[in-house]
Amino acid sequence: MLDPGRRTLTTGEAAALIGVSVPTMRLWADSGRVPCHRTDGGHRRFEVEELRDWLRSAGAPPPRSVRAAPSEVDFIPCPKMARILTDAIDAITARSLLHEEGGPDLPVPLPTEARALEDTTRYVRPLARALELGRLGQLEERAEAAGLRGTVRGQEVDVLIRDRRLSTAAAAEAEIAIAGGADVEEYGLATLHSVIEHLTAGLVRGLAGLETAVPDPPDLPLE
Repeated sequence: MLDPGRRTLTTGEAAALIGVSVPTMRLWADSGRVPCHRTDGGHRRFEVEELRDWLRSAGAPPPRSVRAAPSEVDFIPCPKMARILTDAIDAITARSLLHEEGGPDLPVPLPTEARALEDTTRYVRPLARALELGRLGQLEERAEAAGLRGTVRGQEVDVLIRDRRLSTAAAAEAEIAIAGGADVEEYGLATLHSVIEHLTAGLVRGLAGLETAVPDPPDLPLE
C-alpha cells in the first residue's frame, strides 16, 4: 500500500529515471522485478526510496542521461551571451572551485580540477546552445531528471550545491565580461539569469520527487 508521506513517480517518470522504455518498466513492475504499487484507480506508482534501495542492491546507478520532451519556452536569442559563456569555460571552472581560506567547512568536498572542468563543460555548453537558439528545448526536463537521479542516489545535497556553484560562477563571469566591455545583447544578462532560474527550478522539482510545489522561475523575454 502506498504511504501518502513518501515520494512517488509515475511509470514514465520511473522509466526515464532508470533509463528504460515505458513498456519495459511496466513489464518489470508487473513481473515483480522492481518494487511497484497500485493506486485505488489501478495506476502504477513507484516510491523514490524503494527505487533507490533497488538500484543500490542491483549495483545499477541511474544513467547519466534520460530521454525528455522538449520545453515549449521560447525567448529572445542571445548568441553574443552564448559566446561569452563558451569562451569563459576555464574561468567558470576556476571560479566554481574558489573557497575562502579559513572559511566555513564545505558540506561536500570540492571536485578535482578535471572533474570540475567536466561538470562546467556539461553545464555551460547546453546553456549556451539554449541562449543561442532562444529556446530551452530539453534543458529544463533534463535538469528535473538530474534532480530525480540525485534523489534516488541519495545525493540531493551534492546535486544542489554543484548547480549553485556552476550557475553562480557562470553568471559572475558573464557580469565580469560585460563590465569589461564585452558586446552583448540588451537583454542578454537578464535572459541568462532567467534561464538559470528555470533550470534550477527544474532541478528542485526533481529533488522534491515531483510532489513539492516549486515557485515559478521569472519570465523570460519572449519573442
